[in-house]
Amino acid sequence: MPPSPRASKAAMARHWKVLCDDIGHRTAGFAGEQQAADYIQSCFKRYGLANIHQQNLDFPGWKSSRCSLKVRPAKGKSRGKRIASARAQVYSVGGSVSGPLAFLQSGLPLDFEQPLRGKIGLLIGAFAMGDEQVKARVLQSGMKALLRVDSRIPFDWPTSIGAAPQWIDGYDLPTVGISYPDAIALVEQMPLQAELTIRADTFPAVTQNVIGEIVGSDFPDEVIVVSGHHDCVNENVGADDNGSGVIFVLELARMLSRSKLRRTVRFVSYGAEEVLSVGSYLYIRSLSRSAQRQIVLAVNADSISSAVGTDHVRVTGTPQLLKLTEDVWNARKHPAEINALAYAYSDHFPLNIIGVPSLSLGRPRAEGGGCWQLHSPHDTVEHVSAAVIGRTIETTAEFLQRVVNARQLPFKRRFSPQIARDVATIAREVYRHPWSVEEFDYERGGGE
Repeated sequence: MPPSPRASKAAMARHWKVLCDDIGHRTAGFAGEQQAADYIQSCFKRYGLANIHQQNLDFPGWKSSRCSLKVRPAKGKSRGKRIASARAQVYSVGGSVSGPLAFLQSGLPLDFEQPLRGKIGLLIGAFAMGDEQVKARVLQSGMKALLRVDSRIPFDWPTSIGAAPQWIDGYDLPTVGISYPDAIALVEQMPLQAELTIRADTFPAVTQNVIGEIVGSDFPDEVIVVSGHHDCVNENVGADDNGSGVIFVLELARMLSRSKLRRTVRFVSYGAEEVLSVGSYLYIRSLSRSAQRQIVLAVNADSISSAVGTDHVRVTGTPQLLKLTEDVWNARKHPAEINALAYAYSDHFPLNIIGVPSLSLGRPRAEGGGCWQLHSPHDTVEHVSAAVIGRTIETTAEFLQRVVNARQLPFKRRFSPQIARDVATIAREVYRHPWSVEEFDYERGGGE
């Protein structure tokens, strides 16, 4: 096996500058996302990849021009206090409502047995609307609106509260995210009256995947997909989430393009990941059954460059794939938490749905999986580390060389029985694709 190539700090710095300083915001469906895709395509051409193209995909776009949340004591004539961290949830409808505030904790069935009609609920939970039962309780409660908290981020600055197109099917409540400290203060001051105004619109939009390949010399029809995503959330330049994933793809493309590979490596930068991997999902839907079966492994990177954190490798596959991963990371003395599990919230998971095993690389920034700069204005180049991401790129390069140049694929294209059950359950109960672009309700409630 040839010696492992090295990541270039100069190249990484250049990529971060273009993505975060020159382009900046790369929200799905807007100009910045397209500019990032064009830049990635130009890099693929410079590295001499084959079959380079952009795949344009229709999806539901969303934008919010105003979000205002005020609270005041339930009794008295106070004009109220503005909650500065309030941001409209992605895909929220617009509207102006007011009502008493009701604390729903994490949305358990008994939390909804309190009188809620005409009130504004406060719910703790990052993925609450991904739970169909919680969504049904919200809709059946008679509430006027909902406040949500991403409990992974225990800080007082604003963060983007995400949602997926299929999660909001039939959901018509104005919904706002607020910070955890603001939520604590509100609960401690209850009873309170809340006033909420959102201006927001959904619209037909286009995202894009950028694709290029190194075609294998011996087994060209055995394909390893190496991926990240180039979009980011609102009010954010996404240096870590997911500028780091783009750099992961670009550096591996540059490094591996210098070698002759026995299997095909397909490099993909996906669009619209921040609305639950829409670009990745539409990509696998665009492939024929035979093209889907050619993909034997997906290696995806999402948020891997924070200076403070712990590298995680989530292995969705067989014990043989897990052991190979552990062997490579341990041989390089690369500390990481390596676990066999199914994980839905990044671009590898649509490939899991069609039976492709995967490595999903991440770097949680606090104990227990919490994140300090996630989806906030703090996700900037000042808070990423070239040394951290460089180590992950170089370890992954060695792993890929073992796979692509092996005489026989060193693992089966399948899952262990438990992981297969977990993938099926997540796809059915949380992910809930497919959704139809044509049937999406673009008139579901924009503006006041």
